[in-house]
Amino acid sequence: MQIPQEIVRLIQQRRYLLSSKARNQLHVGRFSTEDLLNSIIYGRVTKKERDETGKARYKYTIIGPALSGEQIYSCGKIVYLDRKTYFVITFHESR
Repeated sequence: MQIPQEIVRLIQQRRYLLSSKARNQLHVGRFSTEDLLNSIIYGRVTKKERDETGKARYKYTIIGPALSGEQIYSCGKIVYLDRKTYFVITFHESR
């Protein structure tokens, strides 16, 4: 399934937020923020499910390429803070 255009637009406008888990992964892992964002924009949705927390309508699992071509798995959702924002819950190298 293709990435919803709303998610692509939010990422391109730099309207995203990383969870503490995702931020930690950037510090200890080998992927950069740009790798993560590239994987979201050019990836594919592999799973779309209702958000069990009720803070968003859906949660998206996306697998896409880092700048190096390696595949990154990420999970995120569109949340409403002061404006719509894409919230990255977690990410890691796709296995």
